[in-house]
Amino acid sequence: MSFSEKTNNSLINTCVLGLSIWVSSFFVTAKDNIDTKTIDIPHISGQIVIDAKLNEPQWQQATKVEVNNVTRPYDNLPSPISTQALLMEDGGTFYLAFIAKDPDPSQIRAYFKDRDRSWGDDLVGIKLDTYNDQRSAYRFMVNPLGVQIDGIENEVTQRESDSWDGIWESKGEIVEDGYIVEMALPLRMLNFNEGLHEQRWGIELVRFYPRDQRFRISNIRLERGNRCEICQMMPADGFSGAKQGNNLTVTPSLVVAQSEERDDDNKWQTEDDIEPSLDVRWGITPDILLNATLNPDFSTVETDNAQLNINNNFALFLQEKRPFFLDNADYFDTNYNLVYTRNINAPNYGAKLTGRHKNHSFGLFLTDDDSTNILIPGNRRASIAEIDSESTAAAFRYRNNFNKDITLGWISTLRSADDYHNIVHGIDARIRLSQSDVIKAQQLYSNTEYPEDLYEQFCDADDVGDCKLSETEPCSIENCDVNELVLRTQKDGDFSGNAFKAGYYHDSRNWHYRATYQKQNADFRGDLGFISRVDQEKFVVALERKWYAEPNKWWNEARVYSDWDIAHNDDGELIEKELDIVANVFAQLGSRIRVQYSNRDKVGSRRDQSSLAIDDNTTLFSESEWSLFSEIKPIAGIYLNTKLEYGDDIDFSNHRLGTKKLFRPTFNWNVNEHLELKVKHTFKALDADNDNVFIARLTDFRATYQFNVQSFIRISLIYNNTSRNPNNYPLSLPEDITAHSRDVSSELLYAYKINPQTVFYAGYSEHRDTEGKFSDLEQDFRKVFMKFSYAWQK
Repeated sequence: MSFSEKTNNSLINTCVLGLSIWVSSFFVTAKDNIDTKTIDIPHISGQIVIDAKLNEPQWQQATKVEVNNVTRPYDNLPSPISTQALLMEDGGTFYLAFIAKDPDPSQIRAYFKDRDRSWGDDLVGIKLDTYNDQRSAYRFMVNPLGVQIDGIENEVTQRESDSWDGIWESKGEIVEDGYIVEMALPLRMLNFNEGLHEQRWGIELVRFYPRDQRFRISNIRLERGNRCEICQMMPADGFSGAKQGNNLTVTPSLVVAQSEERDDDNKWQTEDDIEPSLDVRWGITPDILLNATLNPDFSTVETDNAQLNINNNFALFLQEKRPFFLDNADYFDTNYNLVYTRNINAPNYGAKLTGRHKNHSFGLFLTDDDSTNILIPGNRRASIAEIDSESTAAAFRYRNNFNKDITLGWISTLRSADDYHNIVHGIDARIRLSQSDVIKAQQLYSNTEYPEDLYEQFCDADDVGDCKLSETEPCSIENCDVNELVLRTQKDGDFSGNAFKAGYYHDSRNWHYRATYQKQNADFRGDLGFISRVDQEKFVVALERKWYAEPNKWWNEARVYSDWDIAHNDDGELIEKELDIVANVFAQLGSRIRVQYSNRDKVGSRRDQSSLAIDDNTTLFSESEWSLFSEIKPIAGIYLNTKLEYGDDIDFSNHRLGTKKLFRPTFNWNVNEHLELKVKHTFKALDADNDNVFIARLTDFRATYQFNVQSFIRISLIYNNTSRNPNNYPLSLPEDITAHSRDVSSELLYAYKINPQTVFYAGYSEHRDTEGKFSDLEQDFRKVFMKFSYAWQK
């Protein structure tokens, strides 16, 4: 048995033993130090108009809660400003109002922005744990102009996301002594146990007050030594006999588009597209939600954030933005990213069932896809392959909250097409040892079959038969038709693999430390997820010390962090060994400075591309790198950050060590309440052998004019300018290297949104590129589009 197998088995046995002890003894953790008061939410009747006026008599009956405790940057100190929250419900809607006093209302930071983009503004809102099980919470925030932010916080995975969008009402108004926000949260958009006579939810009421310091003010105490914030919420009783109603939303939509693309003969080819679609969201029972879609518009009107992809051997990660996949997406979260829905390109239908009852929750979804894009992983390289046939994608997730400290789970995923399938099954566990200590573990099994000709997509030979393993001879990096992805896609029939991840995490007031181990063997695949590395096991240890300043100091918090990790392949051959040392200082004006030093030993490309061996087939390079990141909000409406990197970097194209320089400034400016300008520029250069290898420049500019809470117009420009030195690519012929490449993507978009599903979009986008001067840019693609959708609710 190899060292890695022994380590894996030992860790599995340790976790199973620990879990058995917990289950058999029902170990009782230390009692959390939280406020035990309870909020009583009164029941009212009559109509409430959401207008931030609070002139209805029902508001006199509302429970009043003081939001008066600064949880960040200070450690539970009295608030310097007054905030009062008012809470009441009528059986179908939860009403809230915030009266936020301000000694100088002219300093209030509030801008009209699109939904979920107001972080950094003055904000008030609520976090709701509607099952009071300390696993997850809804988050609803509003700025003084009524702009909404909503999302989900997941305690099990320690992830927060603004991707989830509910349909609710809010209104904000700035007044002479501060501002008022009024909110109406329909119960039909929330998951809760309808069978209870009276609800008990966990609640936190929050205000963000950004001035020289950015205060987070709450109605509860948040202990810095307790890594679970949701566990510290205040219980709230009310909603007697509350029902979610029919909870039915039907959203028909229509997309009309015309696109033109220039072909190889320099002629424009036109394609018209008229696509009706239908989305249904139905609460079958109070605990079970069905999402269904027919012929969905799965295109995104938001341009993806620009990313440089040069001297990078691994695929880029893109955020999901499509509503069908985002609704209750946290139900599918695990320690591994096994459900990465950007893999699903163009389905004709989709259905998703999510539910929760007592200590049990589950998620199930099924879609088809006109094409099949899968990530081919490796340990030195990963890329996307496409199977030219329709496919099916499915996922099932089950989670059991065994008690307040133990969570157990199961996940299965499937992708299948002609001559292809990938099936993954896995179990996972999370054990909360104390308010500061957590253990997580997950074990996975996969079975996969590739089409016989899949390897041809990565073969560099004119005759793909030259890449057949039976005919491949040892070949050098300078002259070889095969590569790692060719080798990893040639399989004789189906094949199976395993993955395992475990970690111990400690987060207390002054210390953070963790130890994690993970292994994905060479034949493991998670094709519905985003798992780019296999044939690799990695061990990490990390330690962090934190200090906090007294009030009114120029700095708020300082941290010193270090981690050490080491990675091997399945044969125990070293891939990478790294040491990081990081210092962070958080200060006034929303500022931060982070300095990092990294020293790593890392292998480069394989010299013999026909072999997956590491030892005696690669060079172990030693890299040293310094980086600096700084950010600041010097005045209201302006945000600046800069990232600098300098040090050694492997030149993967030429199998040598070079020197990397990176400069990435970002500038965001809210010119007034309506106009926002954002620009991010990335400069990256690599030198080797006393000469330049490449210089890449990427500029992402976006200007948005937000007319009001519901509508905006935005222009986006992304300019990529890359130059390479053909004479400093020793493993290639100069004529095979593109000396200059430039391309510009642009989009003009108008949006009108009554709510996240009742929307109108109209836009125009185009692309231009050239291998010459900027003036030579030539348009090769253009598109006009409109989208209409209307959410009908019952």
